Amino acid sequence: MIKLRIIYNYEKKRWELYHQDVEIEIASNHNIYELIMTADLIAKLIKPAQVVFIPQSLPKEIVINEYV
Repeated sequence: MIKLRIIYNYEKKRWELYHQDVEIEIASNHNIYELIMTADLIAKLIKPAQVVFIPQSLPKEIVINEYV
């Protein structure tokens, strides 16, 4: 299962999307809802995939969507 991770970058004050195997940023946006929609479209194309949110305050991932 491929994970697409959404993380907030405090320095740049924006949300960023990362693929689990790649260190570079796939996409970024100041609006988390638009970034979730982008991640959702990518996840549908690369099934099986999960879109996960990683909050800074919690040490775990929250699964937003999963496509098998």
